[in-house]
Amino acid sequence: MKRLLIALLAFGFAVTACGDGEAATDGETTTSQATETTTTTETTTTTEATTTTEATTTTEATTTTEATTTTEPTGTTVESSGDPDVDAITLAISVAFDSATGYEEKAPYIDDPTGLEETVATYMSTGDTMGGVTVAVTNVVVSGDTAEVTYDLLFNGNPVYPEQAASAVQTDDGWKVPRDVFCSLMALARSSCPVN
Repeated sequence: MKRLLIALLAFGFAVTACGDGEAATDGETTTSQATETTTTTETTTTTEATTTTEATTTTEATTTTEATTTTEPTGTTVESSGDPDVDAITLAISVAFDSATGYEEKAPYIDDPTGLEETVATYMSTGDTMGGVTVAVTNVVVSGDTAEVTYDLLFNGNPVYPEQAASAVQTDDGWKVPRDVFCSLMALARSSCPVN
């Protein structure tokens, strides 16, 4: 039996040596050596984020607006006919012959208004005594750079001299009343123009 026990022990050692480290049965203790593995993991994360944002916005806006507005002088009313030339002629005649408008207002509508300041002042005074002198343009016929105009002369809003004739000329500055036409009306109002 001793042999059997030695054989079994030898067998057990052999199994242990060749085995997978499992404990032997039958109350025998097998000692296995375990290799201890130590894993050290060092993780170093360095994040450097540098964000530089430079935004330069230069906006230069230059707006030049030139607006030309034709403002009708006080007391002068012109209804639109739908034809810009007819409207410009009607305005020129209406302003030039209106006794309520002064020299500065009339001058842009008279072809060669030089030296007419005193004439206009006298006409304004005459107009005041009559309750105001105005015109109502009734017809305009344009022929190139000239126009024939028919108008009613009004005193205090009443047509006193209907169907009067006048003319207008187109200049580089727009439609105007010729000086001789303007002065003809001034002579009727006893406000003569100086000789030019």
